[in-house]
Order: sequence, then structure tokens, then C-alpha cells
Amino acid sequence: MAWSRRGVLAAGVAGALWARGMPGAVPRPPGPLAFVGAATTIDGRHWTLGVDAAGQERFRLPLPTRGHQFAVSPDGASLFAVPRRPGTTALVLDLAAARIAAACHAVPGRHFFGHAVFSADGASLFTTENDYDRGRGVVVVRETGTFAVVQEFDSGGVGPHELAWLPDGRTLAVANGGILTHPSQPRKKLNLGAMRPNLAFLDAASGRLLGEAPALDNRASIRHLAVTGAGEVVAGMQYEGPAEDAVPLVAVHRGAGVLEPLEAPPYRLAAMRQYIASVAVDATGRAAATCPRGNRVTFWSVPEGQYIGQQRLGDAGGVAFDDEAHAFVATNGRGVFARFDAETLQLQGASVARLAGVQWDNHLAAVDAGTAPANSGESQRSAAASPPSGAANLNST
Repeated sequence: MAWSRRGVLAAGVAGALWARGMPGAVPRPPGPLAFVGAATTIDGRHWTLGVDAAGQERFRLPLPTRGHQFAVSPDGASLFAVPRRPGTTALVLDLAAARIAAACHAVPGRHFFGHAVFSADGASLFTTENDYDRGRGVVVVRETGTFAVVQEFDSGGVGPHELAWLPDGRTLAVANGGILTHPSQPRKKLNLGAMRPNLAFLDAASGRLLGEAPALDNRASIRHLAVTGAGEVVAGMQYEGPAEDAVPLVAVHRGAGVLEPLEAPPYRLAAMRQYIASVAVDATGRAAATCPRGNRVTFWSVPEGQYIGQQRLGDAGGVAFDDEAHAFVATNGRGVFARFDAETLQLQGASVARLAGVQWDNHLAAVDAGTAPANSGESQRSAAASPPSGAANLNST
């Protein structure tokens, strides 16, 4: 991805944020690590970027390719850095030491689809992957001692992307986007006329398909998920139909039956430009969904099933919930980090930071605020984008 591709979209941040009198940085000393995301710098290099609750940088570590999402281990001690498709090398990161601990490779005939989750006990890691020669989605299970593959099962569809645990700790919700791809044609969508996206529910122990809900429209690729405390699955979609269609992009599954669209006025739907990049929820059932093409963060009430507001943010991508501040934190492709109060949906005071020359990717992961790297990671900034000589090189074969 070239810097300029999203730069045009991100340029709107000047009007969307700075013209409203917001500062470009938060003038406070760095605190404990709070969030981690993938980022690309203006020189084209890819990084893991850790920041504190104010958006101030704590460390950065090199990635071999463009990153996507980070799975945080239950003890908050490590991260699994998942590449964007068709990436085949993921990294295991030691947060306490702010270092790359190991590399993990997809088996031949597979590539990662950008997302992973740890089991509650931290013993297993589940990744969505593409079995591309067979044209099927798989969930791959690795044990976290060596990250060797111990099991894999069908994802319940094609093109699985984000997966998330239901509160029972045994069931995985999987967003099957329905789009067939092959690494020989990395950016081509091979089956747009025959898409069948769905939300699948899998037994994590056996891989058994427990149920599925079709997408609201066969052209609405289900990509991203967030699960409320009540077990409702909030899904964000990317629409592959005509550009003039104003279609629902956020939906909820309430434990049975079909996906229900969260209602919004047609002009609000049109402004989202048919693309949701990331979804997060708070403890009350409010949700935030970012729209990079529409240059905004949208807010939704899951219990009421409807849109409740928005804030302009050029090229908005990552979003996470900050429990301590009771705020949704959003990042964008221009290095901006902003906090929006979950009740008022307004910016929390002077809570906007900007890292110069940094382009945040589409996801942001919250980590335990007590996790503090032993160093700032400065020594890693000039390292090659491959594991250091002391790191394990874990082949998942």
C-alpha cells in the first residue's frame, strides 16, 4: 500500500479536526502502554506501534509486511501480530520487553486473513486463514508453546475475516466475508456474482458448525465483529454492489434467528460510503464503527437497534473501547488518535494526539494498562523487519 493511496482520504482531517480548534498533540508525559496497532510510516516501512492512553508513543517494532490486527494474550504479556491477506508470516511480540519473540508461518497452501484470538487460558490461538487452492475458509488452531498447528476446521463459509468469542467461552463467531480470493491474484475478487457471506457459530473444541446467519444482502461482505456482554454479535460490513446503493452496514445477531440491521436514515447510510473498517462495543451495548471512505466514526445503540450519532474523522480506521475513560478511541491514516465519550459521543476535552509521519491501519487493540515495556523500543526502530537472531522461528508444519 502506498502512502498516497489513503493520504487523499486522510487529508480531510484538517477540516474535520483542526478547524474545530483541536490540538495536534496532548501535552502530557507518556503513561503505561494502553493500545497497540499496526502502522506504516511515510518511508513505507511497517510497524507495531504501542501508545499510552493519551496516544503518546511508547514503542514501535518492525513488521515484515503490512500488519492488520493484534491478538492480545489473556495475561497481557504478548501479542500475535497478524498480517493482512495474503500474508503468510505472523509475529509473536513480547510486550514486557518490547521485542519480537518469534515468527509464525502459515502452512503451505494457506495464508492469514488478518485476525486471531487467544483462548481464555492462553493455551491456544485461533486464526482465520484461506485454503486458497480449495476455495474454502478455515479456522486454524495452534498451541501457544510453539505455535504449531494442532487442528483446523471449516470456517463455515468463504473468506473468513474477524472472529470473536461469545461469553460462554466455547463458541466462536466467525465473519465469513463470502469473497473468494487467491494469492496469485492478490487484490482480485473472484466470485462477486456468487457471494454468500454469513455469520457462522462454531464449537471451538470440535469445529462443529452450531449455526449460521446469512448476510443482509449477498453483496454485503461481513468483515468485522464485536460481542456485547449479553452475547449479541455486532457485525460491520463492506458492500460490493452499485456505488449508488445506500444499504445497512451494521447489524446485530441477538443469539438466535437472522441478522438484524441497525437502522439509520438513508442519507447517513449513503455517507458511510459502503465500508465499515472496524467495530467496538462498550459495556452498555453502545457500538462504534469506523468508515474510512466516509471519513467518520459512527455510533449505534445495540439495545435500540439504531444509529445515534457520528463524528467526522478523515480516513477513520481503528477503534477500541477504553474502559477507564469510558470512551471509544479511534485512529486514522494520518496518525491521529482521538477519544470520544461513550455517553455524549463528543471528544473528551483535548483528547486528540497525532504522530507525525504515521499512518495507522484499520484496527486498534486495547491492552492492560499495567503492561509497561522495559524500554521504549528505540533500539528496534532500525532493526530489519525480520525476527532478531535470538528469536525463535516457528514453522507451523
